[in-house]
Amino acid sequence: MTRSRSEVRVVKRAIAVAMIAIPVLASPGMLAAQTAIAPGAEQIRRHEQINLFEGTLERAVTNAARRVAKDVQSHTSNANFITSDARAKGFILDGYGVFVYVEIPALDLTLSLMLDQLDREPPQKAEADQGKAEANPVSNRPEPKSEPSPVIPKVARDTLKSVMDTGEKYRGEVQLQLTDAMLDFTKNLELKPDEWLSVAARGSDGTLTPGEILQLRTVVLRVKGSDLSDYFAGRLTREEARAKVEVRQF
Repeated sequence: MTRSRSEVRVVKRAIAVAMIAIPVLASPGMLAAQTAIAPGAEQIRRHEQINLFEGTLERAVTNAARRVAKDVQSHTSNANFITSDARAKGFILDGYGVFVYVEIPALDLTLSLMLDQLDREPPQKAEADQGKAEANPVSNRPEPKSEPSPVIPKVARDTLKSVMDTGEKYRGEVQLQLTDAMLDFTKNLELKPDEWLSVAARGSDGTLTPGEILQLRTVVLRVKGSDLSDYFAGRLTREEARAKVEVRQF
């Protein structure tokens, strides 16, 4: 499904509002001319539900980090993870529905492998070399010594491979956790059938260089209110509802 230009503008405008708060400076005359409109009880209640959903999305990201950490630590006890808290901010967009921006913290992984593991020669190779020496004896002339090539045991190679995939696992788990949160904790938002729920997830750029910031991508997950209603009513299974969630990246 191709997103219209108007939809793209709505999403980008909402992200810009969420990421940067620009103070509006007005003259005393302008402020006097403006009249504050008190929100109604229904609007207050809906904003409260959005605030609860913000916390749910933040915890979903934390759960994703914990799941990935547990997976990697099942391969090695020498992995340490450090991550900060996610931040989410939601808005009601008239004529569209609910939009929530989520800032995803980086997963800082530190891995330390025992040096003797990396330098240890596999027993099979040592035994093979000894057998060759017995089968083909040579004179006692000293042979030129060379630095041994580092040998990485299979268990260490498997561990390193698992760790190399950590970033991809983290991104996939975050997307899954956010998707399930959209399905399981949004009934009280009471979206209309023609409204949308959109969650835009973007990596934190607080510690990145300008060049790295340009490489960041925003993943937008969105689902229609009518599909959520079908899921809440049991007309869609969880897998069917997950398939209804559209994924866009820009």
